[in-house]
Amino acid sequence: MVDTRVTNTTPVAAVVIFLLALNLRPAVTSLGASLPDVPVAHGSTAAVLVALPLWAIGVGGWMTSFFTARWGVHRTVTLALGTLVVALLSRVLGDAALLLTGTALACLAIAVVGTLIPVLADGSPRRFSLCYTLALGLGSTVGALVTPLIVNTWSWQVGLAAWAAIAVFTVRIWRRTSPVFANPGPRPVRPWSLVRSAAARNLTLYFGLISSVTFLVMGWFPAILRDAGLSPEVAGSCLALAMAMGLPMMWLVPQWVHQWHNQTALVVCLTLPTMAGVTGLLVAPAFAPWAYAIGVGIGLGSLAAALAAIPMRAGSDVDLTTALSALVQGAGYLIAGVGALVCGLLHSSTGTWRGPLVLVLGLLCGQIVAGARALRPVLVTAANATPSRSA
Repeated sequence: MVDTRVTNTTPVAAVVIFLLALNLRPAVTSLGASLPDVPVAHGSTAAVLVALPLWAIGVGGWMTSFFTARWGVHRTVTLALGTLVVALLSRVLGDAALLLTGTALACLAIAVVGTLIPVLADGSPRRFSLCYTLALGLGSTVGALVTPLIVNTWSWQVGLAAWAAIAVFTVRIWRRTSPVFANPGPRPVRPWSLVRSAAARNLTLYFGLISSVTFLVMGWFPAILRDAGLSPEVAGSCLALAMAMGLPMMWLVPQWVHQWHNQTALVVCLTLPTMAGVTGLLVAPAFAPWAYAIGVGIGLGSLAAALAAIPMRAGSDVDLTTALSALVQGAGYLIAGVGALVCGLLHSSTGTWRGPLVLVLGLLCGQIVAGARALRPVLVTAANATPSRSA
């Protein structure tokens, strides 16, 4: 097998990883920012639309190993990006069924790309963490900020479909630069085998709770503010501010995960601002929406902590990193989908946001407990899937 420890650490590789990761959020945040303006997305349909990306991403994470065994990493990434383009363009052309189908297909493609990024970053886990998490934050912010402007200028269809342009550009760059990355063979470590590891289970639960809160913010934050009487522009700007606040956190938190000795304190520090913002939305949503957005945005750094922990817990074994990434993101997103759906159905059945926001506060409490366990300095081993103490 070709040694990729040098080629995968080049600046070109870092740029490509950044571009690939940039595609992982606009499809979701653009829908959340424009959800009240989509005429086919109301009631239970809106609740399913918020939860559906999580389930689709979870299933896609598990299916990635099948795709790579059949087509290889390079072709799988190319097909996933092409699928993302088609899904984003087609989901705006029909009724609710087509919107749901296109969103699910887009998120399946997103899951495949997201699961394979650690493979492409073989040999440089810290660079992977920085490029990956920074691109996630940037994609989330731009999708939330720009989509309402496009919707107001043209239509919700254009606002949602416009993000296919990033995927088209990425396909062109990927096809020219993919030889920078060696095409690994089939991975011997199966994600499901890692379920026996307590460290892997804790990290999966932590990621699932974080993702549930993150996608609820991306999906419902503008709707909560609009129901409180704020304009669509202000609501969309608040979501964009939350995503923008996550940008520096996405850059800083991976470094903090490596540097902080007290990981429990880091988990608490990242969760408390979100708790404050959600409490504000619960008590007086229209009073200080900008402050709530800042608090929620700072808390988005928890996602960066979980992502940075994946290669750390796998040590220097890229096969194990791939399997752990598939387990954490696949099962974690499935867990998150349950929380997102329950919150959406609570809102559609009660007509208020009180119940869903109380549930989010409960998820955040669980996030602290799971995070304290997940960030313990232990390594997941492939031999018997039992953790060993990290150096």
